[in-house]
Amino acid sequence: MINSTHLCHILIVEDSPSDLYLFKEYLQLSELKVDNLHHAASLAEAMPIVEKHQPDLIFLDLTLPDSDGIDTFKQLHQQASHISIIVLSGLDDEQVALQTIAEGAQDYLMKGEYDEKLLTKAIMYSIERKKILQHVVENYERFNTLIKATNDTIWEWDLSSQQITWNEGITTTFGYLASKVKPTSNWHHKNIHPDDRERVLSKIERCLSEGQDQWEDEYRYLTAAGIYKTVYDRGYILRRDLKPYGMIGAMLDITERKRKQEEQIETQKLITRITIQTQEQERREIGLELHDNINQILATAKLCVDMAINEEDISKELLYKSYDSISKAINEIRSLSKNLVPPSLGDIGLKEALLEMIENMTVTPGLKIRIRANDPHIESLSNNKKLIIYRIVQEQVNNIVKHARASLAEIELKTDQQQTHLTIKDNGIGFDPKKKGKGIGLHNIYSRVEMQNGHMDIISSPGEGCMLKITMPL
Repeated sequence: MINSTHLCHILIVEDSPSDLYLFKEYLQLSELKVDNLHHAASLAEAMPIVEKHQPDLIFLDLTLPDSDGIDTFKQLHQQASHISIIVLSGLDDEQVALQTIAEGAQDYLMKGEYDEKLLTKAIMYSIERKKILQHVVENYERFNTLIKATNDTIWEWDLSSQQITWNEGITTTFGYLASKVKPTSNWHHKNIHPDDRERVLSKIERCLSEGQDQWEDEYRYLTAAGIYKTVYDRGYILRRDLKPYGMIGAMLDITERKRKQEEQIETQKLITRITIQTQEQERREIGLELHDNINQILATAKLCVDMAINEEDISKELLYKSYDSISKAINEIRSLSKNLVPPSLGDIGLKEALLEMIENMTVTPGLKIRIRANDPHIESLSNNKKLIIYRIVQEQVNNIVKHARASLAEIELKTDQQQTHLTIKDNGIGFDPKKKGKGIGLHNIYSRVEMQNGHMDIISSPGEGCMLKITMPL
């Protein structure tokens, strides 16, 4: 992951001088070393900078003199799809946030609601996520190339005789015995789904008449079992004296790929929705903590100081009271900061960080929490995986404190040769997982586990407590 010694190349596209000034101030306060900070006040100014300097990261205001809204992101992303883009906006619009992230933005920051710590975190995570995504895309393309080379159903179409010949893919992919395959274009066309047939044949005819060299399309194709598979079909047009006389091409079964794409889209939408909901929940909790707790303590301190100024005979006693109130406020702010800022896991170790986290939590007096994490291999996990485990434990312990009414909770962390095992159980009131949907806390845990290609089980029933079992590959 990028760290404080990495020299960042950043472009900020922002037309507001005050917002630009605040951004630079927070960037200067951050831990990151910036080699070059480029600035553009419009989309037109940004494009040449992207082309010439290839920054690591782009911060983009959606409202610019020459572009506005989601189209601003789309235009820039089209030219800089390989670069991480973080959207900056003054619009409190969740739909815009969802749409920009769905379109490929790495993060979404509200103006006036971030500081140097959040900015540092957004930069570090966005660049790292983009690198991971690029590796995934490269591997995906390499995999598709291999599939095309080995599992395509190859066909050749003689336009004059309307005869089509096939390779063995018509049998292995679609189940047709060689004796049942009719080498005619009519037989092939009848196997195309009725809802797709006219579109596919019209497109082929248009390519032939317009002098194009190739044709491609996606459609549903009937198998020998009577079900339809989704295929990606492409053909190259053979010409003699500029006249087409045949086509040769290949059909690729993409049924499973389409299903996975749809699942990935739904999963990404869920993760995006949960991410935004979590951000909003954290903001509400911080706001309530500041208003209902710290603000009240400071108000008491101010009142004591005011009275001390006017009441000289008891001023010393009042100043002591104001001192106590200010000390309480400092402790509350320190506790709030510890919950928000990731611990230095590389310095104190995961087990120590978990013990410290539980010690600093507001735990019910009747609740006892035990931790078993003596496996020496735990500390050899990557810092990123340690942080994910830390956040999962923090989320579930919060759930137990708020909802379980438990007297005992146990956390066990261990590894084997292939996996990390995390178990969190309590003796609280429990619930029926089939009847009760996952709250935002469990959804957050599920999203983190899924991003690590792990597995999560919830074992619970009313009155029998709850056990959360998580496995993640090493």
